Amino acid sequence: MKTERLVGLMCALADGGRTTIGQLAERFEVSKRTIARDLETLNRAGVPVVTFPGAGGGVGVAEGYRVRRSLLTESDAQNLHAALDGLRSMQDDDELAALAAKLVPLPPAEAFEGSELVIDLSSWFADDVEHGKFERLRDAVRTRRCARFDYVSRAGRRVRVVEPCKLVYKHPSWYLYALCRERDAFRLFKLKRMASLEILEDTFEPRTPPPLDFASFGADILPASDDDPAAHDVVLAYRASDEFALTDKIDAQFLHRAPDDAEGEVRLRVLDLAWAARLAAHLGDRVRVVSPPPLAIEAERLRHGQGPEGSRAPAE
Repeated sequence: MKTERLVGLMCALADGGRTTIGQLAERFEVSKRTIARDLETLNRAGVPVVTFPGAGGGVGVAEGYRVRRSLLTESDAQNLHAALDGLRSMQDDDELAALAAKLVPLPPAEAFEGSELVIDLSSWFADDVEHGKFERLRDAVRTRRCARFDYVSRAGRRVRVVEPCKLVYKHPSWYLYALCRERDAFRLFKLKRMASLEILEDTFEPRTPPPLDFASFGADILPASDDDPAAHDVVLAYRASDEFALTDKIDAQFLHRAPDDAEGEVRLRVLDLAWAARLAAHLGDRVRVVSPPPLAIEAERLRHGQGPEGSRAPAE
């Protein structure tokens, strides 16, 4: 951690500009005393740190001394800063703060103003239950300890014991990628579906998991072009009052309704009618199947718990 911060300090002083110990302490999220000790360490290592007294003074490096900067452009650095801030919104990690300060040659406020991106993965709610699960599972991944939880899935609710491998964010949810001991296979478990969570004392020897290939999960659902002869036209009717709620599951570009109309239509072209049936069943009474007619029958079967589960992703 100290090494990361020292490299970050060298980058912060790279162009011979002046700053203050207070500004550096705020940037690296440590005390002024810690920054003073770090600057003394750099001085002993051969970096000529100089103190400039008086108004407009501060600290810097001796004239003519330069530290080679990263090959990253300012835009590159700001994009990385936004990504690192996204991670820091879920985990308060000093190493991430030091890395962000090292990559971005700007104070945090200026880096924020200059970037086109703001990433925050935390919940809108102050009492974020999911964040507590995230922290405990992150520790279990690091210490290789098993986890046990009541898990709510399509098949019902039952206890799972797993060997945690990775925490995975796939919009809009966090998942645990873990070896399920019941199935002896790696699965994705959504954190929001864990009704209880216990980190066990049992440890495990990690196995190499299969790679996650998110891009392939939906590759056979939507056609590559509108004129694909294998595609089906799906139309679901909905009430205007439900339009906002539908956008949690369906992009608004697929919702067709004039501003004054009481009803609208979800219009999709899909390759997989079974997927469309699961979507319609999941949306419940917010939609009514208009076409094709067999879709209405299958969606109704699924709403009443009949028919196959149909999940093709390694998720529970």
